Amino acid sequence: MTTRVRDIMSRRVVVARVHDTLAFASQLLLWRGIRHLPVVDADEHIVGIVSDRDLLRYVVEGPAGALPLRDVMTSPVEVIAPDADLEEASAKLAVARIDALPVVKNGRVLGILTSSDILAERGKIIHKGGEGRIPCAADVMHTRVLVTHPTDPIGSAIQKLIDAEVRHLPVVDEDFRVVGMLSDRDVRTAVGDPRRAIAEAEDFLSEIEVGGIMTAAPLSVSPTASVLEIAEILMDEKVGALPVVTDDDKLLGIISYVDVIGHFAGRRHKPS
Repeated sequence: MTTRVRDIMSRRVVVARVHDTLAFASQLLLWRGIRHLPVVDADEHIVGIVSDRDLLRYVVEGPAGALPLRDVMTSPVEVIAPDADLEEASAKLAVARIDALPVVKNGRVLGILTSSDILAERGKIIHKGGEGRIPCAADVMHTRVLVTHPTDPIGSAIQKLIDAEVRHLPVVDEDFRVVGMLSDRDVRTAVGDPRRAIAEAEDFLSEIEVGGIMTAAPLSVSPTASVLEIAEILMDEKVGALPVVTDDDKLLGIISYVDVIGHFAGRRHKPS
């Protein structure tokens, strides 16, 4: 039986208006414990979306907090119809490298579908289907991984993130053991928009080491961890990617929610 978007989407979706401020959106995300806000116009038609990741570019307590969402939202926005099947939704998320799709009919928001919703449902389908060997991290991970080191200047790490268009860099020591993870979220929290920081504050960035802003002792998985186990960690811990390591923490690869969803959708993508 085909699973439709309407079967698993979240129906209690919170929306914001184009004239709402950045500061208001930030508080709404915090109060509701959510990560995405579809943005609608005066006719309640969807015109964009704002995520917690978008807000990291701004100091919302300052003048930027007064900016209307029309000036900062992502538009046009990828959406999905309620009658679409799970495979189509998975493919959209994987190709666009995003983790949420507003569910829309006739331009109006009916709900929202997240990567967590899809990962949870795909896990149920695999279990119920009694499929043979469940794929593991070694089947899905990317083995060609960009890395950085704790003593590297943050500027060089940011340049790697930008040039490769990835969101995560494992941080390794001289023995290639994982000691941290540097994400675009870490960078935005520390220095704001990465591209602007590179362009305007090159000297300042050379003085900050990766070890000072990375997430230390990150979660990791073994190459034999099943995609269901990985999906559960990604959902429960709200992280975007996991390093795949040996028993002594040496880096083997990296796997993200995009990789897991892409695997379910029959697609492969570059690391994220």
